[in-house]
Amino acid sequence: MTDKKTYPSNKEEWSIAIHKGLSITQIEGEQLFQSENFPVEDLVKLIQKEYSKGFGPEFVPALVRNIKGLISWVYGDGSEPFWPGRDS
Repeated sequence: MTDKKTYPSNKEEWSIAIHKGLSITQIEGEQLFQSENFPVEDLVKLIQKEYSKGFGPEFVPALVRNIKGLISWVYGDGSEPFWPGRDS
């Protein structure tokens, strides 16, 4: 039996993870997104805390690089961000 860590793989799972980590409901997230007041830095810190260990080395940088796209996907009408890429 392994303790393989999993990460949110769709926008509903991301909404749940953000709610657990930041206490932001889906409706609150949508309102924060629409008013351009979403706590981006808090989400970055949550991602760095929760997903830095047990995942590939490019996982957190890809999330941070695409953080605005992630927020738009989960709380707006954006499409899933394009995750591949290089960090400089």
